[in-house]
Amino acid sequence: MKKDSHPIGNAQYINRLNKVKVLNLVRNNDNLSRAEITKRSGLSAPTVSRIVDALIAEGFIREVGEGASQGGRRPMMLRLAAEHNFIIGIDLGTTNIYGIVTDLNARIIHELKSPTHVPEGFPRVMERTAAVINDLMARMGRDVDRVHGIGMAVAGLINKERNIVEFSPNFNWHNVNILGVLGKEFRIPIIIDNVSRVMALGEMRYGLGREQKNLICINVGYGVGAGFIVNGRPLYGPAGMAGELGHIIMDIDSRVQCGCGNFGCLEALASGNAIARAAKISLEGGESSQLLELCDGDISGVTAEMVASAAKHGDALAVRIFDRASEYIGAALAGMLNIFNPEVVVIGGGVAQSGDILFEKVRKTVAARSLNKISRDVLIRPATFGMKAAVMGAVALILGPVLNLDIDLSNGRNSSR
Repeated sequence: MKKDSHPIGNAQYINRLNKVKVLNLVRNNDNLSRAEITKRSGLSAPTVSRIVDALIAEGFIREVGEGASQGGRRPMMLRLAAEHNFIIGIDLGTTNIYGIVTDLNARIIHELKSPTHVPEGFPRVMERTAAVINDLMARMGRDVDRVHGIGMAVAGLINKERNIVEFSPNFNWHNVNILGVLGKEFRIPIIIDNVSRVMALGEMRYGLGREQKNLICINVGYGVGAGFIVNGRPLYGPAGMAGELGHIIMDIDSRVQCGCGNFGCLEALASGNAIARAAKISLEGGESSQLLELCDGDISGVTAEMVASAAKHGDALAVRIFDRASEYIGAALAGMLNIFNPEVVVIGGGVAQSGDILFEKVRKTVAARSLNKISRDVLIRPATFGMKAAVMGAVALILGPVLNLDIDLSNGRNSSR
């Protein structure tokens, strides 16, 4: 059920909106009769009957038995056939390509992880990605025809007008066409988007965003990015590149260069990569630390995860580095709160898995550096799905543009641009 673009007032466009309205009513309620859909939707009984019959024929709605009588014939109850329709989500990370198949209720059916091997170059990474997708499809057996789309989270500047990755410092990619490569192999819709915005979409669809219309999702991993949900809709910007929080300059005098080429970016000072780099520099300078034991004396092998672990055990060097990075994140977040005034902030990514040593410092810094009236009621929480936040968001990418399942006419939500 792909989305077509039609002028408002066009009969085909109105029919699509009516279909979306009916489908969402069924999706958001466990059991509904045709009469109840007619009552709640404001559509005529014949229109509802025609749409329901079409959705049943397409396999998106199923009849689940008779309901209680209201004085006449017992009505036939309807339910979303979530368990018979599937989506593939891909988190294309610098370490692993993580793929899942879910049903329309986001229940994971299959999952698979494969090393990315970024240094092998873009064509080889695409081959590995295609292999993951093909493997997931093979596991679907006879249900493979009920896979409706592939959503993909990618780190980097995604130009939504040209549908390319213009620049990804994490991968060292410039103007690569993921859709052009994968589209030749797979004949179902593929949608890509920036990983941080994808995480925000996942929170909006399945997590904390279901109750809130304004949220910021910060992704602190190898790099730093953000996705913004404003009045229930993701913020894209004219070309789809909004959310590059990691490239806000936090220290104009910094000599630390970011992958983007600038100096003093948040990403260069507070990302997982930055935390590990700062620790390595300190160790190479002769500072003592538990980190030397954790890395078995190989300073080049120090990771942000090791720094977090050492910080939790009170290691002075690790605490100093992690606190400084957390303070930078909190200061950047304080500025975002002052600008966007969200109801909730979600922090995900690998660094966020460190737990309280990150969140306590971030919350303290936000309280000190943002306007009190704006920040006092803001919830700052870990990502609902932890390290699966990006891949769950990738699934959510398909709901709107491909299945029209992310439009809620009662509250004006629509995840598509």
